[in-house]
Amino acid sequence: MLNSKLIDILKSFSKEEIKKFSEFLASPFHNKNKKAILLFEILSKHHPHYEHKNLTKENLFISIFTDSDKTSAFNDASIRNLLSDLMILAEKFLGHTEAEKDRFFFNEKILKGLENRNLAGVFEKRIKTAEDVLNNNLFEGEEDFYKKFILEELKSNNSQYYDNLKLYKSDFILKASDYLTYYYLIRTFKMINFFEWQKQYNIDQSSGIAVEILKGVNLDEIAEKTKARSSEDHEILSVYIKMYYALTDPGNDERYYSYKKILTEHDSLFSSLEKYGLYICLANCCVQKIDIGNEKFNKECFEVYKLMFGKKVFDAYPGYFSMTTYTAILHTGLSSENYEEVEKFIEKYSGKLNPEHSEDALNYSYAQLNFYKKQFGRSLEYISRTDTEFSNFKYHLKVLVLKIYYETEDYDSMYYAADSFSHFLNKNKMVRGRYREEFSNFIKTLDLLVKYRLGKDEKLLFRIRKLTDGSNTASRNWLKKKFEEIK
Repeated sequence: MLNSKLIDILKSFSKEEIKKFSEFLASPFHNKNKKAILLFEILSKHHPHYEHKNLTKENLFISIFTDSDKTSAFNDASIRNLLSDLMILAEKFLGHTEAEKDRFFFNEKILKGLENRNLAGVFEKRIKTAEDVLNNNLFEGEEDFYKKFILEELKSNNSQYYDNLKLYKSDFILKASDYLTYYYLIRTFKMINFFEWQKQYNIDQSSGIAVEILKGVNLDEIAEKTKARSSEDHEILSVYIKMYYALTDPGNDERYYSYKKILTEHDSLFSSLEKYGLYICLANCCVQKIDIGNEKFNKECFEVYKLMFGKKVFDAYPGYFSMTTYTAILHTGLSSENYEEVEKFIEKYSGKLNPEHSEDALNYSYAQLNFYKKQFGRSLEYISRTDTEFSNFKYHLKVLVLKIYYETEDYDSMYYAADSFSHFLNKNKMVRGRYREEFSNFIKTLDLLVKYRLGKDEKLLFRIRKLTDGSNTASRNWLKKKFEEIK
């Protein structure tokens, strides 16, 4: 069976793309190698799997090369070179296809061609078309500002060829510098969002140059100056600035609500996918607050998800429903005791996850839901059906098992599971330091609760209260509730 990078590319083609690639190869403008056409005709008969036992380099050589080519027996170099040629053509086809999809890119290349030929009059007419493509669409992200930067650069370059005076009197360069700055700022804000979530895996990149540069920038002043030039650009940039403030100052609730307010007021300016990203970031800001002990944001986070469902924001997400988002919605819903809504969510969205993990997600969800409903036996049944090594569930399932053993007073099983969990935390370097401390404190508190439950030793009360009052203990609210019960 044939195994090559070319086959990997062809497998990715749809039936329509196979047809178009055939037409692409038949055009002398793109391809003059007739043997490449013949090779593709043979290969395409085996689309999309390319797994037939007769699909070998030896058989391809016999089918493609004429007797005059066969100066000797099978020539591996000849067929490898032909496969390589066809792969280059396939890559060229992909590039051509993607360029056609991007109307702005297509117009940009035309404008550069006109500029290089000093066709100023035609250039002026064409650039209006390119500007219309941008101005008539919703904001799709920082790339829109980068495209506007490119257009202003093209205008300034074109002016140099026929009217230097116009260039000096124009604001092309000024606008170009503004748009490039907007692009840089928004792009950097998004990268900082990524850096914040890397910290969950014990990776801290807060010392990056971009982060340091922003520390010395008065963003509010920049936003204010933007208002004088374009009210829409001002509103767009202000949303991202508020997002940045909320992300980098999780202890400040006012920053969060300011971001939420401006986003909900101006979300109609953004494309569906960009709007999705902005609302997910809003939910992530809630998670940051929950992580530092602000438990009231469990309910607020679930309200954000409900807001997203109401605005049909999730419909913009390409492909399967995000597993990370799914588990976040599940946990915030359960923590805020919205059991009925959570159950509806599980039924509707577990089937929209990647099929590889959807069954585990369903079992995991019902394990959590049944625990909250105090149906501990059923919860353990669902846990037994779940892949406990899947990273999205691993830590939560270990904690859940310990909680169930405590609730059912199966202390022998609880201590065995706790010991296993402790060893896992100490050996796994990918567990973030803060999470290692939170889970370790959870295990310590559970041990103290059992000892107090059995012996009523008043000396333990202070230690339990200290652990449950701090912000560095996992499942703190549940532990507090158990503590109050046994007191």
